Amino acid sequence: MRCQRCGAVNPAGARFCGACGAPLGREGRVWPLALMLGVLGVVGVLAGVAVVVGLGGLGGGPGRGIRMPVERMGRDNAARVGLVARLGKGRVGQVAFSPDGRWLAVGSSVGVYVYEAATLRETRRFETKAPVWSVAFSPDGRLLASGSLDKTVIVWDVGTEERVRTLEGHTHAVQSVAFSPDGRLLASGSWDGTVIVWDVRTGERVRTLEGHTHAVSSVAFSPDGRLLASGSWDGTVILWGVR
Repeated sequence: MRCQRCGAVNPAGARFCGACGAPLGREGRVWPLALMLGVLGVVGVLAGVAVVVGLGGLGGGPGRGIRMPVERMGRDNAARVGLVARLGKGRVGQVAFSPDGRWLAVGSSVGVYVYEAATLRETRRFETKAPVWSVAFSPDGRLLASGSLDKTVIVWDVGTEERVRTLEGHTHAVQSVAFSPDGRLLASGSWDGTVIVWDVRTGERVRTLEGHTHAVSSVAFSPDGRLLASGSWDGTVILWGVR
């Protein structure tokens, strides 16, 4: 076996060169292995880049190569519905389209992101101090409400990206928010088991609704605004109305 350092010939099976003491046989095995791993690494990186570009990125925005849908979802084409893009950052709590379909809001553990629905381009970010579990647009699309783990509801101006007001009153995380059809009221459901109805214009608490024995996970107004439904982890749905 020839030493690759000094060129001396050594007996078969020798581990070290008798002339210079250098290890024998290792270089011949290590370099091909390293080369193979290097090639595999490059191939893996290129494959990853291809996937991210093809899907439009996994974290923020559509990237390139996305083919937007050209027809509406319906019963006849439901079998052909497939992935268009992956959006959002952090753990996603809730998503909501604006009434006119122009914007898509994503509430997550790292804030609220707003995407332009036509291009899937990220256009706005509303920073919060706590994870956001729920988001809802006002009927005119000008305001966006977010419910957070820090017990607050924040009302944002979508156009100016400014915080309009912070609503405080719950004693636990806010998991659901909903505007009334006329946009004058905002309902919030919380892990504290209550529903609070707020005046959107003034930010004042109009009424606290108590009746659930566990966290309120969802709230929704009827289209005519006469009823408010709340769903809870206690296994019940309560309908509230003006008496």
